[in-house]
Amino acid sequence: MALNQILLTLFLHLLTLTLVCSNTSKPTGLSLKLIPRDSPDSPLYPGKLPEVERIQRMVEFSKVRAKYFGSLFGQNSTMNPENINLPVHKYNFFFGVQVFLGTPKKSKTLLMDTGSSLVWTQCKPCIRCFNQTDPIFEPTASSTYRKLPCGHPLCRQRFQCINGECVHNKTYSSGALIKGLVSLETFTFPSNNRTLIPIRNIAFGCANDNENFMPQSRSFSGILGLSPGPDSLITQLGNLTRNRFSYCLAYAFRPMSQNSVLRFGEDIPNVPNLKRTPLLQTYRSFHYQLNLVDISVAGNRLNFPPGTFSLRQNGSGGCYIDSGSTLSFITREPYGVVMRAFERHFLPFGLQRVHNSSEGLELCYRQKVGFHQYAGLTFHFQDADLVVQPKCMYVHNNRLRYFCVALAPAMATVVGAWQQQDTRFIYDLNMQQLQFAPEDCSRDVRGFKS
Repeated sequence: MALNQILLTLFLHLLTLTLVCSNTSKPTGLSLKLIPRDSPDSPLYPGKLPEVERIQRMVEFSKVRAKYFGSLFGQNSTMNPENINLPVHKYNFFFGVQVFLGTPKKSKTLLMDTGSSLVWTQCKPCIRCFNQTDPIFEPTASSTYRKLPCGHPLCRQRFQCINGECVHNKTYSSGALIKGLVSLETFTFPSNNRTLIPIRNIAFGCANDNENFMPQSRSFSGILGLSPGPDSLITQLGNLTRNRFSYCLAYAFRPMSQNSVLRFGEDIPNVPNLKRTPLLQTYRSFHYQLNLVDISVAGNRLNFPPGTFSLRQNGSGGCYIDSGSTLSFITREPYGVVMRAFERHFLPFGLQRVHNSSEGLELCYRQKVGFHQYAGLTFHFQDADLVVQPKCMYVHNNRLRYFCVALAPAMATVVGAWQQQDTRFIYDLNMQQLQFAPEDCSRDVRGFKS
């Protein structure tokens, strides 16, 4: 496996050089506004849904993603590393981003996904296209569009050559099917100094035969893939952004109602006292996997045996960080231990248990006036502790006046976006590290120059 990892790293480096060699080699910075799906600015904004329904959706879509992570490496899995993507559902992704592609540049709204690699958008001429608000991209109207040659290393390693054309064919576990030509185009991104930076020869999927992708939404034209895969945006930007991207999710008492900023390269702020933990390399998956060693609840370490959260041969286990999952999940046996620790914390306060909550969460209590003794949680990763403040460990049903611990059981452990709030995360693919530190993320949003 060590040899596979070395070859994979070398391959990614060579692809980066090939794809962006025509761009300036000077490192630069890019910044994109991230619009959460529950923000009024979001194309997926569901309107004034009752709070209970919003939380129900939050839990439901998080469970879909957790189930996917748990099935990645199963012995009976039919997914190969070329086709692994997260399932697509209408509200399954958190953030939309606006990008510009082509010459002249055309605005497109894509869904950010740290669990997918391919960047793609719908293109003409359509065989089967879903409805979208933005005009469908017209390759013949762009002077910088060209098809990716079949002989290109990226096509040989990740896609298929059919009738002399490099073709992508992505099947999502939700039943969505995305087909089209792998192409090269100029993408233009904003920088935090109010300038626009064109990046030439970004490989993307020009999809014109698509089924079952968000059939009830007209607002998104594709996906912005940010996984460590060779066809993702972060890998293609490569040394232009020092192979680094970052986000800081602003805390909101109601689920994710504030915008955030996705930053690359030089636009990532200098953050003091960063903690660092390795990003694990796996030979079958391009996802951000971490080495979780232990968990603490209310400052009390639970002392799980070594290897409790490791990936197992049957495909269960492992620990991932995922911005597209709202809640966090813990593999089932350790989950029971964690929940009993929360029960022990709340027992002395005489809180009334709430069973069969509408949110589908297990451990809920009736809210008591003046009660503030909420327990926090710490993920003890290799070389770094991620301290989750109490405000990010619970969801509150204000109408029925109860709160629930925002954790659920699954086949894999997933650190979701709810527990990532008010923390700066930096994904450094050069160092193969996840770096993080506490931060008031609302300041990052206010400082963004869109």
